[in-house]
Amino acid sequence: MHAAEAAFAATKLAASRLLLCVLPDDGTDRHLLRQLREEHSIVQADSSACRGVSVLQEASTARKGQLPESSFVKLVQIIIPEAEADALFDYVYVTARIGRPGGGMLVLSQPIQATPFTLPEGVPDEVD
Repeated sequence: MHAAEAAFAATKLAASRLLLCVLPDDGTDRHLLRQLREEHSIVQADSSACRGVSVLQEASTARKGQLPESSFVKLVQIIIPEAEADALFDYVYVTARIGRPGGGMLVLSQPIQATPFTLPEGVPDEVD
């Protein structure tokens, strides 16, 4: 077994949960990721640009039989410690302003196993 394989085999999996957010494409995702890193040291998170239907607003079609019009959204995936899941769910709801009209949605998974991830010292924050 190589050193890298041995190190990986020795890694303890952490009891975690996956928190998924669908947010409007208005910068809320960047603000949320920044706040999670600064206030809760959460770095296992990402944001992807997607198209969504009937997530931020009621689905509507131009004509009967056509697919509803989609809108641009951000899918944010956050790995959070299981012990902090309820508190972080509430934190994300407030910080991302999910309750506003068209604010998006939030889903929390059942417990999962995730490999711990840490950033090396001195890694700069992304610039908007």
